[in-house]
Amino acid sequence: MKKKTHHRKDSIILGFLVISLVSGKCEMEDPVSPQYPLINRHDKLPADIAKRGPETDRHPPVLYSDDYEDPVPLGNGVNTSGAEDSPFILPDGNTLYFFFTPDVRIPPERQLLDDVTGVWVSHRVDNTWTESVRVWL
Repeated sequence: MKKKTHHRKDSIILGFLVISLVSGKCEMEDPVSPQYPLINRHDKLPADIAKRGPETDRHPPVLYSDDYEDPVPLGNGVNTSGAEDSPFILPDGNTLYFFFTPDVRIPPERQLLDDVTGVWVSHRVDNTWTESVRVWL
Protein backbone atom coordinates (compact mmCIF):
# COMPACT_ATOMS: atom_id res chain seq x y z
CA MET A 1 0.00 0.00 0.00
CA LYS A 2 1.31 3.46 -0.95
CA LYS A 3 1.86 5.96 1.79
CA LYS A 4 -0.21 9.11 1.25
CA THR A 5 1.91 12.21 1.76
CA HIS A 6 0.02 14.77 -0.30
CA HIS A 7 -2.12 15.85 2.67
CA ARG A 8 0.94 16.99 4.61
CA LYS A 9 2.28 18.84 1.56
CA ASP A 10 -1.09 20.52 1.01
CA SER A 11 -1.21 21.55 4.67
CA ILE A 12 2.27 23.04 4.49
CA ILE A 13 1.44 25.00 1.33
CA LEU A 14 -1.86 26.21 2.81
CA GLY A 15 -0.07 27.26 6.00
CA PHE A 16 2.49 29.18 3.95
CA LEU A 17 -0.24 30.96 2.01
CA VAL A 18 -2.07 31.94 5.20
CA ILE A 19 1.15 33.28 6.72
CA SER A 20 1.92 35.09 3.45
CA LEU A 21 -1.54 36.64 3.36
CA VAL A 22 -1.30 37.87 6.92
CA SER A 23 2.23 39.20 6.47
CA GLY A 24 1.32 40.73 3.12
CA LYS A 25 4.18 38.97 1.37
CA CYS A 26 4.39 35.94 -0.86
CA GLU A 27 7.75 34.79 -2.17
CA MET A 28 6.45 31.55 -3.69
CA GLU A 29 6.30 31.73 -7.48
CA ASP A 30 3.87 29.67 -9.50
CA PRO A 31 4.73 29.37 -13.20
CA VAL A 32 1.04 28.94 -14.08
CA SER A 33 -0.40 31.62 -11.80
CA PRO A 34 -3.20 33.60 -13.42
CA GLN A 35 -2.72 37.21 -14.40
CA TYR A 36 -5.07 39.21 -12.23
CA PRO A 37 -6.74 42.32 -13.65
CA LEU A 38 -5.71 45.75 -12.44
CA ILE A 39 -8.73 46.89 -10.48
CA ASN A 40 -9.93 50.35 -9.58
CA ARG A 41 -12.76 49.61 -7.19
CA HIS A 42 -14.00 53.19 -7.41
CA ASP A 43 -14.96 52.54 -11.05
CA LYS A 44 -17.40 49.81 -9.95
CA LEU A 45 -19.32 51.94 -7.44
CA PRO A 46 -22.96 52.59 -8.32
CA ALA A 47 -23.74 56.22 -9.07
CA ASP A 48 -27.00 56.20 -7.11
CA ILE A 49 -25.47 55.47 -3.69
CA ALA A 50 -23.71 58.06 -1.52
CA LYS A 51 -21.39 57.15 1.33
CA ARG A 52 -22.76 58.07 4.71
CA GLY A 53 -20.44 59.79 7.08
CA PRO A 54 -20.76 60.40 10.80
CA GLU A 55 -22.90 63.49 10.13
CA THR A 56 -25.55 61.50 8.17
CA ASP A 57 -25.39 58.16 10.00
CA ARG A 58 -28.92 57.19 11.04
CA HIS A 59 -27.53 54.74 13.60
CA PRO A 60 -24.29 56.23 14.92
CA PRO A 61 -22.24 54.19 17.37
CA VAL A 62 -22.98 54.80 21.02
CA LEU A 63 -19.99 54.80 23.35
CA TYR A 64 -20.64 53.72 26.91
CA SER A 65 -17.05 54.11 28.05
CA ASP A 66 -14.49 56.90 28.05
CA ASP A 67 -11.84 54.27 27.23
CA TYR A 68 -12.56 54.69 23.51
CA GLU A 69 -12.71 57.56 21.05
CA ASP A 70 -15.48 58.22 18.56
CA PRO A 71 -14.91 56.33 15.29
CA VAL A 72 -13.77 58.39 12.31
CA PRO A 73 -13.75 57.61 8.57
CA LEU A 74 -10.42 56.34 7.27
CA GLY A 75 -10.39 58.40 4.07
CA ASN A 76 -10.79 57.64 0.37
CA GLY A 77 -8.12 54.94 0.40
CA VAL A 78 -10.49 52.76 2.43
CA ASN A 79 -13.96 54.34 2.66
CA THR A 80 -16.18 54.40 -0.44
CA SER A 81 -19.89 54.47 -1.19
CA GLY A 82 -19.67 50.69 -1.43
CA ALA A 83 -19.66 48.33 1.53
CA GLU A 84 -16.51 47.83 3.59
CA ASP A 85 -17.02 45.15 6.21
CA SER A 86 -15.22 42.92 8.75
CA PRO A 87 -12.08 45.05 9.11
CA PHE A 88 -9.11 43.89 11.12
CA ILE A 89 -5.77 45.52 11.83
CA LEU A 90 -2.60 43.49 12.21
CA PRO A 91 -0.61 43.88 15.45
CA ASP A 92 1.73 46.31 13.68
CA GLY A 93 -1.18 48.80 13.75
CA ASN A 94 -0.43 49.82 10.17
CA THR A 95 -2.00 47.08 8.06
CA LEU A 96 -5.77 46.94 7.59
CA TYR A 97 -7.59 44.08 5.86
CA PHE A 98 -11.31 44.29 5.07
CA PHE A 99 -14.02 42.81 2.87
CA PHE A 100 -15.37 45.05 0.10
CA THR A 101 -18.26 44.85 -2.34
CA PRO A 102 -19.34 47.82 -4.43
CA ASP A 103 -23.10 47.22 -4.22
CA VAL A 104 -24.83 45.20 -1.49
CA ARG A 105 -28.01 45.13 -3.57
CA ILE A 106 -26.36 42.65 -5.95
CA PRO A 107 -26.90 38.99 -4.96
CA PRO A 108 -23.76 37.39 -3.47
CA GLU A 109 -23.46 34.85 -6.28
CA ARG A 110 -23.17 37.73 -8.77
CA GLN A 111 -20.84 39.75 -6.53
CA LEU A 112 -18.27 36.98 -6.88
CA LEU A 113 -18.02 37.69 -10.61
CA ASP A 114 -17.49 41.47 -10.50
CA ASP A 115 -13.65 41.38 -10.06
CA VAL A 116 -13.77 43.73 -7.07
CA THR A 117 -15.73 41.94 -4.35
CA GLY A 118 -13.27 40.34 -1.96
CA VAL A 119 -10.53 41.04 0.55
CA TRP A 120 -8.64 44.33 0.28
CA VAL A 121 -5.66 45.73 2.20
CA SER A 122 -4.52 49.24 3.06
CA HIS A 123 -1.40 50.38 4.91
CA ARG A 124 -1.06 53.35 7.23
CA VAL A 125 1.79 55.63 6.16
CA ASP A 126 2.38 58.88 8.06
CA ASN A 127 -1.00 58.42 9.80
CA THR A 128 -2.89 58.18 6.46
CA TRP A 129 -4.36 54.97 5.02
CA THR A 130 -3.10 54.25 1.49
CA GLU A 131 -5.30 53.39 -1.48
CA SER A 132 -6.53 49.85 -0.91
CA VAL A 133 -5.30 46.97 -3.04
CA ARG A 134 -7.17 43.76 -3.85
CA VAL A 135 -5.81 40.62 -2.20
CA TRP A 136 -6.09 37.78 -4.70
CA LEU A 137 -6.53 34.38 -3.11
